[in-house]
Amino acid sequence: MKKHWLTLYENTFLWLKKNTGLAYNAENKKQLVFPLYDKIEKICHHLLIKENLYSIELSDEVINDNEVSQWINSLVSIQAGYLTLNVEFEKRPVSLKPILKVQDKKEHFVEQHNLGFKGEILQYIHELTFYINGSEHGNNEYFKQSVFPVKKCRNLDSSKILFFIKYCMNPFLSNINLVGNIFLYPDFERFISDITDLSIPCTIHITVQDFINSIAQLKTDNWPEHVNFNILVNTVFDVALIKDCTLPYTITTFIFTENDYLEFSTLFDEIPNNHTIIYKPLYNKQNLRFFESSVFIDMDDLAAIDLSKNDIFMRQALNIIDFGKLTVMPDEKVYANVNEPPLGTINDSTYSIVYKEFTEGKSWFKIRDQSPCQDCMFQWLCPSPSNYETAIGQVNLCHVKQ
Repeated sequence: MKKHWLTLYENTFLWLKKNTGLAYNAENKKQLVFPLYDKIEKICHHLLIKENLYSIELSDEVINDNEVSQWINSLVSIQAGYLTLNVEFEKRPVSLKPILKVQDKKEHFVEQHNLGFKGEILQYIHELTFYINGSEHGNNEYFKQSVFPVKKCRNLDSSKILFFIKYCMNPFLSNINLVGNIFLYPDFERFISDITDLSIPCTIHITVQDFINSIAQLKTDNWPEHVNFNILVNTVFDVALIKDCTLPYTITTFIFTENDYLEFSTLFDEIPNNHTIIYKPLYNKQNLRFFESSVFIDMDDLAAIDLSKNDIFMRQALNIIDFGKLTVMPDEKVYANVNEPPLGTINDSTYSIVYKEFTEGKSWFKIRDQSPCQDCMFQWLCPSPSNYETAIGQVNLCHVKQ
C-alpha cells in the first residue's frame, strides 16, 4: 500500500474552532472554510503539532476516503498545501507552521527597566496627537470615536507640547496631529514654525466652520510644506468657500446615515481631484441600524480579506489601530486611547507613560482574545478592536459571531 505526505505551505494558516476549520493562504489571499469531519479533524490536529513540520503521512485508504479526498483537493486548489508520494528512505517534506514570535515582550522591558536601560521603549511611539484647544463647533462625544475638536476649553501650553515631542523623538515618529482651532491658538504662526523645525509631518485637524471663518486672513504663499489640514465636516456648507484654497488639505466627512453619504458625495463634486475625501461613520446612539448594515463585518467582507502573514501576526500581538499612538488632551492628561484611563500628564516623562502602557495599559495590546471572537475561526482576520465597539457597547461589530 502506498504512503503519501500531505504538507501545508509555510504561508498557510490553519485554524480550528469547534466543528469548523479555516485554511488561509497569506500568499495568494485565498481561503477555505470546511467542516471538521472526524478523519479531517485528526489530520488537522496532527498538522498543528509543531514538531510534525506541517506534514502528515497518509495511506491510500485515507486519501481515497471521499470526504478527505475532496478536502485535500480543495486545499491544493487554493495552493494551501501539496501531496507527494512517500518513497521509502526519502526524507519527509519540511514546512514551518506560521507561529507568532514576539521579540520584545513585556517581560523584556520590565527587565530592562530594572537594569536601568530606558531608551529602547520610546522607539515604539510613531504618532502624537495634541488637542491644543477647543472650538465652539466642537463636540464632547465625537472625539471618543475619531479625531474631532472638543468644545471650547483652555489652550494646551505650546512650550509643553514642543518639550513633549522632543522627548518622544525617534526614527519612527512619523506624524504629529494638532486638533482644535489653530487660528485662535496664541501666536499660532510661530508655533507652526517651531513644529516645522522638528522635520516631522504635521496634520492640523479643524472643523470646516473654523477653517472657513479664518482662511481668508491666512497667508498661504509661504505655508510650510509638511503641514497639512484635515477639514472635519459634519454639516452641509458652501463648498465654493474652500474649493479654490491653495493650502494642502484632506476632507473627513462624518456620516450618520446612508442619506448623509449621498448628500455629501454630491456636495463634493466641486472639490478638485487632488484633495482626498474620507467618509467616516459616527455612532450617535440612534443609528445602530446604519452601523449594522454599513459597518458591521459579514461573511462577504471576510471572504474579501487581503492580509499578509505579517498582517496576521500583528493582529495577534497588538492593536493595529492604537499601537504606538499617544493623545494629549487640553487638561494635559495623556492617553493611549481616550476611552481608557490616562497614563499620566504632559509633565511626566514620556518613558514613564510608555512603560506604563506596556506593563499596565489596555489599549496598545487590546486584541481579539475574548469571547465571542476567541471562539471564531476568523479571529485573526478581523481588524483590531476599535472605538466603535466602545461607543456601541459591544465586544465586536460582527454578523458572523454574535
